[in-house]
Amino acid sequence: MGAANLLQAIEILLVEDSPTDRLIAIEALQGSKLINSLNVVENGVDAMAYLRREGKYRDVRRPDLVLLDLNLPKKDGREVLEEIKNDPVLKFIPVVVLTTSKSDEDLLRAYGNHANSYITKPVDFPRFTDALRSLGGYWFEVVTLPPEAAIERMARATPSRRPSAPLGAVDETIRLLLVEDNPTDVALLRGALNENRLVKFELAHESRAAGACKRLRSEVFDLVMTDLALPDSTGLDTYRTIRAAARGVPVIVLTGLDDDETGILALREGAQDYLVKGQLTSRALARAARYAIDKKHHQEELRQSQRLEAVGRLAAGVAHDFNNILTIIRGNAELLTLGLGREVGEDAPSEILQATDRAIALARQLLTFSRQQTMLAKPLDLNEVVGSFTRMLRRVLGEAVRLELQLTSEPPFALADIGMLEQVLLNLAVNARDAMPGGGKITLRTAVQEVTSATAREHPDAYPGRFAQLTVTDTGAGIAPDVLARIFEPFFTTKDVGHGTGLGLATVHGIVQQHRGWLAVKSQLGVGTAFDIFLPATDERPVKTIPPPRAVEKAGSGTILVVEGEPALQQMTSRVLRRRGYRVLVAGSAVEAMAVWAEHADSIDLMFTDLILPDGQSGRQVAKQLAAGHPSLRIIYTSGYSSDFVSADFVLEQGVNFLEKPYELAHLLEIIQRGFDIGTELPSL
Repeated sequence: MGAANLLQAIEILLVEDSPTDRLIAIEALQGSKLINSLNVVENGVDAMAYLRREGKYRDVRRPDLVLLDLNLPKKDGREVLEEIKNDPVLKFIPVVVLTTSKSDEDLLRAYGNHANSYITKPVDFPRFTDALRSLGGYWFEVVTLPPEAAIERMARATPSRRPSAPLGAVDETIRLLLVEDNPTDVALLRGALNENRLVKFELAHESRAAGACKRLRSEVFDLVMTDLALPDSTGLDTYRTIRAAARGVPVIVLTGLDDDETGILALREGAQDYLVKGQLTSRALARAARYAIDKKHHQEELRQSQRLEAVGRLAAGVAHDFNNILTIIRGNAELLTLGLGREVGEDAPSEILQATDRAIALARQLLTFSRQQTMLAKPLDLNEVVGSFTRMLRRVLGEAVRLELQLTSEPPFALADIGMLEQVLLNLAVNARDAMPGGGKITLRTAVQEVTSATAREHPDAYPGRFAQLTVTDTGAGIAPDVLARIFEPFFTTKDVGHGTGLGLATVHGIVQQHRGWLAVKSQLGVGTAFDIFLPATDERPVKTIPPPRAVEKAGSGTILVVEGEPALQQMTSRVLRRRGYRVLVAGSAVEAMAVWAEHADSIDLMFTDLILPDGQSGRQVAKQLAAGHPSLRIIYTSGYSSDFVSADFVLEQGVNFLEKPYELAHLLEIIQRGFDIGTELPSL
């Protein structure tokens, strides 16, 4: 059979109850050219009725191929497969199992029941498409199936074999947090969960989003099921609140009979599934729970494999840039060590400082790209951020590039980190400048946009709501379509070696996603490129803050305990503080810090400690132990990476109780002096 005939002959039955996976499967089928007529059923009972042409399916044509999900409501996919392969009429139909399950038991049972192939979901889209294309080519071009008339004749002479035994229960326990305020719905859900034979549930219950968030922060759950209409939260805001607290735990949303749209929107924002409360059965609940957990695990495995694929590019890019930086630092340091200071004048120290600035910027971009950079969000006016950053941008862009501002009259307030937004502006502006080597125009535009459900469907990361919009447009060469598809990949660059890390746009993408926003790119060769950034708008107005006055330099007095695990850094810090007049005690670990404290507790006024210490304890743990018996102890923290430590009860305020590494010595002296000046007014432990 030729390919042309193949495209005209195949009729497919897709048995899949998940709306998201149905869409993925249909698109993959279209991409594989393996689709002429497609019919979809959502449960095992309808699947068997369709295949046997019973009831409303009396006049359908039997399919040439069945794509079967294993986890189905009403009748499990495993039972459906067994019935198909034990039916003398149906057993010749090729069945391809689509499932998230990787368990040996499911795999063996599927092939033991004569499944013709087995595809584990979620696979990446191109692999899914290729697999379906290959399966179609095999089953309809290589394998010759008996004609249907012959099958019918043989079936009449062969008694049908039914499944010998029902499926047994699965020995599995799932710790589930149910968030539901309606007592009747709670009772129904609890009863349905207890009735199922597939999964054992250990159920916890909360009626409000606030209570659920509190438990998610302090307890471990495998799964969360939440109603979207709660006394203290409604709609998508409920899902977003629960998702933020769940920190990776899969979330299934529960909707009413007339609220499918909100459930679908929650799916688009990352919910593992949505269930309609009026249509729930014990089997459907168990299936959804197991499916959500399996799907989450496989998504994490896929993301991990993608990260591993990028490690080579990441390592090569970082090594190249850091080796250049280290060569500059080492070379100039050697010149000074050789006593050539007079010959090189001020160039060597200056070049060392410039090289370290480049290293600092690269390290921060890496942290931002990996979303490990601490985000200090507060209400901001995008107009003010753009306007105040313009002066610096003009210096970077040079005289050949004209910068134009088009700021909206409606204040575009957003909850954001000003430093990260400036990084976004800088990266996009530099990228635009490099696309216009002969000069051109960059336009920065702000707006406030209401994104509707219809508009949100046009972009995979978008969702409905009110957004503060920032657009960066250039009149450069534009981006070719094949390049446009890769611009956010880490270390992908079209620039010459040594002229860019390939991290700029990846960093922009990471920052925008960290702010729960999204961005769209439009580009036309020879015309230019526009980046549209959407950040969730807020009604909170920015608070005008007055920076603390710069401390007047004065001789230090008092005793400081420096807890630092890096010997060279410990020595440098101690030397600088002693020169200012402070008495300095040092410790290289938590154990050493406790020993020094035991001997000098009465004389230590302030502790300056790294948050990450070499013996497994954190600087905060040490600080808590010391301050327990000495509440007036002043504590200042430092770290190059602090996001693991920030929480609701532990706030790090740059320049007050926290100094980010790498730091300038002047900033070190300033924060130490301020710590002595304000004393016990430092933020709490």
